[in-house]
Amino acid sequence: MRIQSGKALCAGILLVLSAPLVRTEQNSLSDLPQQAIERSQITLPGSQPFHLKARVVEATNLQNDSYRAEIEEYWAAPDQWRRTVKTEEFSQTLVLNGEKTYQELTGDYYPNWLRTMVQAIFEPGKHLQGVDISKSSDNPRPDYRVATPDGRMSVVRSPQLCRRFGQVVGIPPATNTVFFSYCFQEGRLESISVPGYDASYSEYKRFGEKDVARKIREWIESGTELEARIELLEKLPDSSEALFSIRESTPPLETVVVTEQTLLQLAQSPPAIVWPPIHGGKSVGRTSIYVCIDRGGKLRETYGLNSDHPEMTDAAREQVSHWTFKKANSHGIPVQVEGILTFAYETRLEPK
Repeated sequence: MRIQSGKALCAGILLVLSAPLVRTEQNSLSDLPQQAIERSQITLPGSQPFHLKARVVEATNLQNDSYRAEIEEYWAAPDQWRRTVKTEEFSQTLVLNGEKTYQELTGDYYPNWLRTMVQAIFEPGKHLQGVDISKSSDNPRPDYRVATPDGRMSVVRSPQLCRRFGQVVGIPPATNTVFFSYCFQEGRLESISVPGYDASYSEYKRFGEKDVARKIREWIESGTELEARIELLEKLPDSSEALFSIRESTPPLETVVVTEQTLLQLAQSPPAIVWPPIHGGKSVGRTSIYVCIDRGGKLRETYGLNSDHPEMTDAAREQVSHWTFKKANSHGIPVQVEGILTFAYETRLEPK
């Protein structure tokens, strides 16, 4: 289960902190996300065709097979590629060739943690679309002061440039703020943390005209981090054309991010959350969680977001995991759904 500060619900972002910037700095910040993506994303138009293999493990527990996966892609152009992802319980082969798509599936649920890794490898810029980081001066990694040999204090610039935004979520009166943060280092993407997606990028190496991160980490919760390593990245073999052949199109599995109102409409007679007593902290507050539901209406993953008390997050996640949901459809085809649920809690304080 993931606990994180931040799928990209960037529309309607609420600015948490802002300050005027000089024009040159503001322009530079506005351009940075697009420049970073053009520098590193290998699936943009005009990129070098490639064959890639990556392996995912839980870096904090290599014996845990629950987060083990293999990813392979043959890519010729944005509209011509073949991707295979495999875990013990799920696999998908997805082929795109012009306007045709073909899919083979085993298993009934494409987990969020795996989709995060796939997106982090092939579409790291997706969550940066429409984001202007110059409109925030809230830096999660601020500059800091150190003492110089003569006893004076000197400001040391953080090697990372980070900006954070907040967005109000929930249905009044149960509203909360969740966070979206974006970090860059040396003009390259370092991390993105938004609701339902948390990935960091490192070990950049050159491929064609791109700087490609060969290691990607995904934060699930304290003590649980996943790691994807690109083990092979090579020029697309000349003999790969047959891999993109499609006789008949089949619709791919979709995951749709929906509003809280839609999630509550899908929930089947959900019981009220019973809030446990606490021994300290805020007895009245708000907590938000991210939920992932399969095509059959079963809740499969929950992730904690911003909360006034961590124990309330745990209580909400545990009890919502027993909820049942109606099946969701898009154009008559079953889809997975995800979104944010926000709760107002009130409990009692008990002596330690």
